[in-house]
Amino acid sequence: MVWIVKRDGRKEIFDRKKIIRTCIRSGASKEIAEEIAREVEKKVYDGINTEKILQMVLELLEEKTLAHAAKYDLKMALFRLGPTGYEFEKFVKKLLEEYNFKAKTNVYVSGKCVTHEIDVIAEKNGKKYMIECKFHNIPGSYTGLKEVLYTYARFLDLKEGFSLGKNDIKFESAWLFTNTKFSSDAKKFARCKGILLTGWKYPRSESIERMLERKKLYPITVLRSINKKIEEILINSNYVFCRDIIKSDVETLSEITNLKPNAIKKIIEEAQNIVNKNG
Repeated sequence: MVWIVKRDGRKEIFDRKKIIRTCIRSGASKEIAEEIAREVEKKVYDGINTEKILQMVLELLEEKTLAHAAKYDLKMALFRLGPTGYEFEKFVKKLLEEYNFKAKTNVYVSGKCVTHEIDVIAEKNGKKYMIECKFHNIPGSYTGLKEVLYTYARFLDLKEGFSLGKNDIKFESAWLFTNTKFSSDAKKFARCKGILLTGWKYPRSESIERMLERKKLYPITVLRSINKKIEEILINSNYVFCRDIIKSDVETLSEITNLKPNAIKKIIEEAQNIVNKNG
C-alpha cells in the first residue's frame, strides 16, 4: 500500500485505476492507459505528491502521443495563462464567444458608490452578466467565500447604480470564473444569492474543462513549441485556442510573433495534431 500526498496536504492510497480513467478520458486507448498505469505504479513511493505523479503520466503520454498529453495537461495549461489575470480574462471572453455570448473585457461602469472595472461583460438572449475572473498561479488553490462575497458586493453596487441612472447596464447576474475549484462555502453562498460559478469540476456538467472539451477548445498554453513570451503575444492578438492558430496562416503568425516561417509551421502542425487527434 502506497500513500500519496494531495495538493491540499491530505493523504490517500495510490489507485492505479484513477490513472487509467484519466488517460482514457484524455483520449488514450485502454491498452496505453493500462501500460502507463503499470509504469507509474512501479515508480511511486510513500509520500510522493500528486504533482510528481502528474508529471510522470504526462511524460509517458507524450512518449505515446503528444495530442493526448495535451488533453491530460489541460488543468496545468490553464495555470500557464498567468502569471497575471489578464490572459485569463481574454481566455474567458473567447470561451464565452464560442458559446454564442457577446463579450468584452475591461469595461468601466459606475456603481452607486464607486466606478468598477469589470473583467468581462457578457450578453446572450438579451441578458447581461457581470463577470469577475479570479486567476490562481498555484495548483491546489481554492477560490473561496471571500472572492464570491467580493463579486456579489460589486454586483449590488452596480445594480444600485443602474437604479439611480448612473449606468445603463441592467445586469442579470454576477458570474465568477476561476481556473481552480471552489470551496464549499463559496458554492453554498453562490447558490443562496443566485451567483453563477464556473471553475474546475464545477458545476459538474458546465465546468470550465467540460466547456472546453465539449467544443474541442485547447488553450495555446498546451503547445510545447512556443514559450511564454510567444504565448503572451498570441493571446494579446486574440489567438487563445489551438483552433485560432489553425485558422490563421504562416505569414500572419510570423508577422505577429516575429518568428521564422519554419518555426510557425511547427506551431501550426502541433496545433492541428492536438485538435485533430482529440476531435
